[in-house]
Amino acid sequence: MPTEEELNRGFNLGEWEVLPGHGELHRGDRVERPEPKVFAVLIALAKRDTNLVTKQELIDEVWDGRPTTDEPIARCLSQLRGHLDDRERPHQFIETLQRRGYRLKQAVELHSPSDAVNAVASAVKPGPSLFMWRLVAIVLGVGFLAIAAFNGIPQGPPANSIVVMPFENLSGNESDEYLVLGFKEELVQILQGLDDYTVKSGRVNYEKESDEILALLGVESLLFGSLRRSGDELKINYQIFRDGGIVSGGDITGSVADLFALQESLASKVREDLIGKSTQTLIKRRPTDSEAYDSYMRGVYALEHRGDDENLEKAIELFENAIRLDKNYGPSYLALATVYTLMPNYRNAPPVEMDSLALQTINAGIAADPNLKDTGSFIWGYVYHKQKRWDEAETAYLRAINADVIDSNAFNWYSRMLASVGRLNDSLRVARIGLELDPGSPSLNSRVAMSYTWLSDNEHAQEFYDRANNLGWRGSVHKLGYAFMLMQTGQLETAQNLAITAENEAGRSASWVAPFFSAFGDPSDAIKVQAAIAAFDEAAEARQVTPLVELMARSLLGDLDGAMRIAELLLQPGEAFEMDLLFIPELAQLRQHPDFMPLMKRLGITDYWASRGCVWDGDKVNCPSD
Repeated sequence: MPTEEELNRGFNLGEWEVLPGHGELHRGDRVERPEPKVFAVLIALAKRDTNLVTKQELIDEVWDGRPTTDEPIARCLSQLRGHLDDRERPHQFIETLQRRGYRLKQAVELHSPSDAVNAVASAVKPGPSLFMWRLVAIVLGVGFLAIAAFNGIPQGPPANSIVVMPFENLSGNESDEYLVLGFKEELVQILQGLDDYTVKSGRVNYEKESDEILALLGVESLLFGSLRRSGDELKINYQIFRDGGIVSGGDITGSVADLFALQESLASKVREDLIGKSTQTLIKRRPTDSEAYDSYMRGVYALEHRGDDENLEKAIELFENAIRLDKNYGPSYLALATVYTLMPNYRNAPPVEMDSLALQTINAGIAADPNLKDTGSFIWGYVYHKQKRWDEAETAYLRAINADVIDSNAFNWYSRMLASVGRLNDSLRVARIGLELDPGSPSLNSRVAMSYTWLSDNEHAQEFYDRANNLGWRGSVHKLGYAFMLMQTGQLETAQNLAITAENEAGRSASWVAPFFSAFGDPSDAIKVQAAIAAFDEAAEARQVTPLVELMARSLLGDLDGAMRIAELLLQPGEAFEMDLLFIPELAQLRQHPDFMPLMKRLGITDYWASRGCVWDGDKVNCPSD
């Protein structure tokens, strides 16, 4: 019978081609996308080939052994038959064996390895897609420039490239900030239609001269804008900077009720300044309801400021309202799915429940707007990543980062996935390419900073920590990563203060901090080391220390058995901590623990390495692309 790994490469069932990595069934030009549990039922059947799968086996595999009535199973089977055009009796594909279970009536035909490669290549071909905010056009030249820059090859700014900088709110009313952000990002999105033009979305107004910003962001031109609201009237102004000065500009005025028309009018003016007059028409699908669009933009603003109290909850409410008012506007679904994926990290929400909601939402969005299929693949990638389904996660991420229009989260999360399986160098490369496309992303700057930290390149790490800090990134993981870099460079007092700040801001006790730094500064003092370990025991008992901190600290203090106990939390649903830590130089002793490699096997990482031609050398993994 086929293994799950073999099935994940793809297989044929009669005239249907099944691609588990994409959650799709193909027959000719027709594509079916069953919901996750329905697809899981298909995989359970396929693993037995044409043999029986009992109801209890389905419950164990699809519903994680939770008590389940016959109704959900019957519903999934009915939906699966619908996707396969197998509702008529006698069934062609799925047979019900009364009071016993179910089986496939046709044998599974596995894809060969070359077929699997071709399927991935086909899946990552760019196609038309929409994106909610932070849209960046990706072309092969941009990817090459990012890699070239990373490798130290001198490059000038690409021709026909521009960054749309954050618009200035001249109204002075904070309640208009969502409108300013949304207007600027919609302009970016509309300009994506310009042929042979690279359009980037700037996130921050730098305290630098314009020429310095051009050099920093690696583009030919900058667009500065401002918005002033007076009652219901809007006035939008813009200027384009290039070659040492302002080369063009203008303004438009209109009513808030005519927001869509104002955006397209401004986009047409900017386009004419960039490429001259054209008969080409800018086409941008809009929500049919202005209230829906207003709710969507408010949600985007809340999501962008998710570090503030209750903003994620506000974003969920606003995106749900936008969908209720306009069920066909795909970006609202993508935004809502993104919030669900973040809830376990920010709110300790149940990971299985949030993953299910994220996938249901993105599937509903694709059904409403098929253009989301490629862009939204990063949602699938992140869910598979947290489920330790590495091959499927990578396939989904590759599809997302090769879409015509992308979310920089796709690069951020793909970078994290590569680091989670020990590919630290590849992780940095992917994050750097993403940062080339979205240089003002605080999360990507933080990701690059930590990637350099894990590779012990503290000079570059400091540069990108500074960038992320200046962009306002303030998550506790970011602060703790920065504190670790400061420890590496001997700045123990600063690192200790930062660790205390991070724990206090997260609402946790910092009781472990002083004993740990005392022992770290004097590792030969056994009394201090034991006192630090005891402090962690007490903090862990009170749930006042995160697994990430405890794993790192116990490893550095030599409590390797204690660190392995923390590492085994990764076997639970979700992501107990950033798995990058398992592969950094400072945790080399932990990788020599007799339980380490068995854990890698149980997490599916060794199988992933084998599928990619990677080799474990006793301390780190070496992959062909490294």
